Amino acid sequence: MRQIHSSAPTSAPVHVPRWAYPLVTVVSLLLGWEAIVRGTRSLRVISDSDLTNFFFRSADYILRGDPWHMYAVRASGAYPNYNPPLSIALMAPLLSLAHTVGFDKNYGELITFVSIPFMVFVPLLGYLVLRMLRQLYPEIPEAQQFLAYALVVLSPLTWQSYGTWYHIEQPMMLCLLVGALMAFQQRRETLAGLLAGLALMTRTTALIPLIAFGVLLIVGGEWRALLKFAGVAAVVVVVIMAPFFAFDRADTTYSFLTWRGSAAIGGNSIWSIFAASDTTTGIRHTLDAAARRLDMPTVIVAVLIVTFLAARHFHISAYGRDAWAVLAIAALAVPMLSKTNWPYYYLEPFILLLVWEFTSMHDRRAGVWRWPVVSVAYLAATATLSQYLGLQSVGTLDRVGLGLLEFATMLAFAIVVWLRLQAAKPASAQPIQGTQGMTGAPRNAAPYAPYTPVTPPPAAFNVSNAPQTPQPQPPQRAMPTPPPPPLMTPPSERLRQPANGAQGSGALSDWPQTQPFAPQTSSPQQAPQTPRTQQPARGWEPPQLAPEWPDLSPTPPPPPGNPANPLQFAPPAGAAGPFTTSGSLRRDTPPWQAEGGPTSLPDQWPDLGNVNNLGTMNSMGSVDNGWPSLSPQPPQSPPAPQQQPSNPTGPSGQGW
Repeated sequence: MRQIHSSAPTSAPVHVPRWAYPLVTVVSLLLGWEAIVRGTRSLRVISDSDLTNFFFRSADYILRGDPWHMYAVRASGAYPNYNPPLSIALMAPLLSLAHTVGFDKNYGELITFVSIPFMVFVPLLGYLVLRMLRQLYPEIPEAQQFLAYALVVLSPLTWQSYGTWYHIEQPMMLCLLVGALMAFQQRRETLAGLLAGLALMTRTTALIPLIAFGVLLIVGGEWRALLKFAGVAAVVVVVIMAPFFAFDRADTTYSFLTWRGSAAIGGNSIWSIFAASDTTTGIRHTLDAAARRLDMPTVIVAVLIVTFLAARHFHISAYGRDAWAVLAIAALAVPMLSKTNWPYYYLEPFILLLVWEFTSMHDRRAGVWRWPVVSVAYLAATATLSQYLGLQSVGTLDRVGLGLLEFATMLAFAIVVWLRLQAAKPASAQPIQGTQGMTGAPRNAAPYAPYTPVTPPPAAFNVSNAPQTPQPQPPQRAMPTPPPPPLMTPPSERLRQPANGAQGSGALSDWPQTQPFAPQTSSPQQAPQTPRTQQPARGWEPPQLAPEWPDLSPTPPPPPGNPANPLQFAPPAGAAGPFTTSGSLRRDTPPWQAEGGPTSLPDQWPDLGNVNNLGTMNSMGSVDNGWPSLSPQPPQSPPAPQQQPSNPTGPSGQGW
């Protein structure tokens, strides 16, 4: 049966139309609008939202002209506002405008009016992620870019910060953090430090990824970049926070330094194992008091250790794409080890995971790591956890079980990130990418521009790079190829020369003399041979043949030659063929045209047969066949013609 073999169709790159991004952006804003409007309808009291319970009350201090005492706000007893002031300063004018236009009849209207302008940070975050993908992976396919943008702007993790938990400052902080990392990997450390400082002044959870980033710089020896980056960020933090500590040191210190160690352990954390009520005494009370103060130090220590090990084991540079994997593990440590977790904590690791995975799928080993399994699986798992993570527990077993489940989920994704780091292609299998600005050219260096090979300038002429003239090589000891069958009359009748040895026009003038054992003399057509030490090293030159072959038709037998010298012959009168008018063999006659036995070869060729066809013996006692002797011998008198040796020796002293 005849089988038809058809080649596998090649998949062409998917082109994303230009209207796709505006369409997805509009759809995402409509979804966010609906989430905010519908979500705020359920608010009844001030404690139902952190916006009304903390942020709006602090913004009222700004509107009253006393911004430095905004951290005097307390809610639910001793619970302070521990968010930095940048986002609150942006909420203050919107809050004032809502009061002016009368859009403050209830808490839902007030939150809706203030939250809607902050929705602009969602498409801005998607755009910055898209820019980051193109910077780290310039050849990223269009479909992959579009998928990443859609996951950011349509993710439930993004919009639950607005419509469910009302932490509208979180997308703003992520925009500043991604912008800082993008600027740093472009070698713009000053701008990166400025944006990092503003990110810290928007939300305190930005500190953990920045600590991991600093460890990468220290391990990589990037001290100058670290000083510029951390120095500018520190200046921004000091300039913004110094007035608060100056005018209201007690409340500011309590909000950012003291309160964290005394806060109660939540029911959705691994630390809930050690939780105890305020009335408990004994060992349970001691463990509870210790666990309350250990969550943030534990997070920082874990981040330092994991970052150091990853940087040393995988040789990760702060300028490469794998640095985002380390930052993602650091961000996962917050919901993993913090004593109080909320669903909006899941957005920060998701953004960092997505950037790293989408820019490194092409340089992973074939298999599951070539797909965005980590970010998509993380999105699915955390979206499910978010549905009930903030609800009231039904008992101790439920509270501890949820804390263990949440811890195990975050730990599992951290382990998966580590395994995916190990699945990188070997350095020899990766395509060459631009590594401009990379210290040590790490294997995961991010290209800033397409790689352009540079042609090195020509080196100056010297003896070491001068072209070398090939040296002549001695002939190889190999059996000659037998000539084709004879086509003409016997050589005894044709290989004859005139008695006087004259060579006519067209004779093969560089053939050896026919007188046995006579010193070879030069002719006007042939330059005398130079001794080996002075002979130019030009290598073996084959004899030049005529472009046309002679007439191979039979000719009458020539008259008998000279009996004294059988190699001399006289052509017959009027004979046609490969003879000249002087009787010598024409130069354009191949040696194998002569019938019946070997003929004389050019002096460039070593004769491997009878000595009669080898040439003449030179004055050094060796056969002169066109090749210089490699082992000089002392001068000897030329032997008599009748003492002709039967087995001549070659240049190496052995028989050919």
